[in-house]
Amino acid sequence: MVQDAPSSDWSSREIGTVACFAALAAGTVANAGGPTTFANELKRAFESLIANHLPGVGGVIEDSFLGLLTVCTVYSLWRSSLVPKPIGNPITRKSKTLASWAHVISGGGALLTGLYGIGLERIYRETPGWGWMWVSSALFLTNALTYTPLMAIFKASKEGKYAMKLGYSFVASFQGVVFIAWSARSDAPDWMYYAVMPFWFFSIGKLWESTEFVLALAPDSETKKTAPSLLDKISTGSKKRLGKMTPDAATLTYVSLNAFAAVFDNCYMALYTVLGPEQFWHTSQTFNDADFHLRMVKGTTGSLTVALLIFISTLGWRKQMPMSLAIWLNVILGSVGPWIVLFWHKLQDPSENWFPQFVFDPAYDYHPLWDTAAALGAGN
Repeated sequence: MVQDAPSSDWSSREIGTVACFAALAAGTVANAGGPTTFANELKRAFESLIANHLPGVGGVIEDSFLGLLTVCTVYSLWRSSLVPKPIGNPITRKSKTLASWAHVISGGGALLTGLYGIGLERIYRETPGWGWMWVSSALFLTNALTYTPLMAIFKASKEGKYAMKLGYSFVASFQGVVFIAWSARSDAPDWMYYAVMPFWFFSIGKLWESTEFVLALAPDSETKKTAPSLLDKISTGSKKRLGKMTPDAATLTYVSLNAFAAVFDNCYMALYTVLGPEQFWHTSQTFNDADFHLRMVKGTTGSLTVALLIFISTLGWRKQMPMSLAIWLNVILGSVGPWIVLFWHKLQDPSENWFPQFVFDPAYDYHPLWDTAAALGAGN
C-alpha cells in the first residue's frame, strides 16, 4: 500500500498543472473581453494572416520558415521543464542549481517572447514596443550566459559541446544587433550606441569559434608527422578541442555558413561603430522601407532560430529525437535560418538592396564619429 503514495502525489501535481493552465486560458479570454470578443479577435487574426501573405515565392519562403520556427518553438516548449505533465512532456533535468533554473526559465521566456514578435509581424505586420524589446533581449542574454554549468553534465562529443558554445555566442551577440536596430528609433536614448559596444566581446568570440571549426576540418599534410606544414601547426589546437570531425554535407554546410555569418556580423558591428545609428541606417530608412521596418524583429528572430537549434541538438544528443533529424534541423535553423532572417526584407520587397547598410548614398554626407568628435572638440 505504501507504494501507491508516489502515484497519488504525481496525480496531485497533474491536477494542479491542468488547473493552472485552465486558469491561464480563462484569464486570457477574460482579458480579451469575454468569449465573443476573444472569438472575434481570433477571426481577425486569421483574416490578417491570410491578407498579409506575401505574393509569389517570397510568401512561400516566409511562411515555410516562420511556420517551421513556430512548430519548433511549440515543440521545444512542450519538451521544456517549464511545462510539466500532463500538458507538456518535459525531458528529465539533470541539474537543479540556481544557474540551471535561470537557464530554463529564461530559455522558455525567450522562446515565448520571440514567438510573439514574429507572430505580430507575420499576422499584423506590426512591430512590438520597447517593453517587449527589453524583456526579450534580457531573456535571450540570460539564457546565453547561464549554460556553462550544464556543460559538465552534457553528454555530447567535443564537437557537439563546442557547437553549443558557438550557438550561445551567436545568441548573445545578436542582442547587440537588437540594440543596433532599436537605437535608430526617434525615441531611443543616446546611450544605446554605447550599450552596443560590450557586445563586441561576443561578436569576436563567435568569429574565433567559427574559425576553430574551419581549422578542425583542415586536411593534414602528408608530412605532418615528420615535417608539419604551417596549416598543420595552426590547426592542431582546434583539432584537439573539437575532436575528429567528418566533412559530410551537413557539417560542411554548417561550418561554412556559420563562418561567413560570423565575418559578416563583425563587419556589421564595425560599420555601426564607425558611423553611429543615424548614418548606419540612412540608406535603409530612405530607400529600403521593408528592411527598416523588419530591423526591429530581425535580431530577435535570429536569436530564436539559434536558441531552437541548440535545444533541438540537446534532444538529439539525449536520444529524445533521431540524431539525423536534429542534424538537419541544426543546418536549416542554425546555418540557413539566420541568412533567411537577414534577407527577410527581400522577401517582402525584392527591389530593395541585399545589404542596405553597406550601400552608401552619394548625396549623403557620411563622416566617421571620430571626425564629429574632433570637430566638436575644436569648437566647429
